[in-house]
Amino acid sequence: MMTSRVKKRQATSPTIYFKVTIKLVCFLLFITALFFFAAKFKANFPIKSVKVYGVEHVDQRALQRALAPLVNKNFFAIDVETIKDRLLQSPWVSSAVVQRVWPDQVHITVTEKKPIAQWNDATLLSSNGEIFNPHQTTYPEGLPKLIGPEGQHIQIMRHYAKLNSLLKSLHFKVAQLELTPELFWNATFDNGMKLSAGYKDVLTRVRHFVKVYPKIIGNREAEVEYVDLRYPNGLAVRWKTVS
Repeated sequence: MMTSRVKKRQATSPTIYFKVTIKLVCFLLFITALFFFAAKFKANFPIKSVKVYGVEHVDQRALQRALAPLVNKNFFAIDVETIKDRLLQSPWVSSAVVQRVWPDQVHITVTEKKPIAQWNDATLLSSNGEIFNPHQTTYPEGLPKLIGPEGQHIQIMRHYAKLNSLLKSLHFKVAQLELTPELFWNATFDNGMKLSAGYKDVLTRVRHFVKVYPKIIGNREAEVEYVDLRYPNGLAVRWKTVS
């Protein structure tokens, strides 16, 4: 009886192995076909449109050159983090959001740095106090100039804002503000008038200047060449020479 069972088991074993082998081969073929069709599916969705929002000062041609090899791919091969990193290499870009939009678009939203002034005639100063260095051809027009020792840009930026606030009632603004190496403050207004405020109690002296301005200068501002606030109890006005 035992001999009969052994013979039966031996007879059926090759059949079982054959069936298992067939199933394994079919499974491998299925996986291979799945990968093949998945790859072919991905290859059929090239990016046809790249939309960029928020760009004002970034060099458009430089941006296109930088992004072209990164977006010349199919939808599934787009690496949004790589594109974002490339955008952040631009001195103008503060942040960037990159999105794939099904089935063939990439949307990019850029936040640029907001310049408030030129710094030392060589770089720009942003509204949050960051010094950055884009190409000069991309500089906005009409920016005021802040000049001073390296590392003093935050202090000068704050004085610039406070001075403009004090001058608001006179209807002109600071076009250039300089802190000299000796820590003297000099300003040039957008009407051409120049002012020296010394190094001590600068804002107090400018506040006094604003109060006495209507009586001393009034509507003769076009005749003023220079105002000196370095006197402890007053100021001096140098009038333009009439030729």
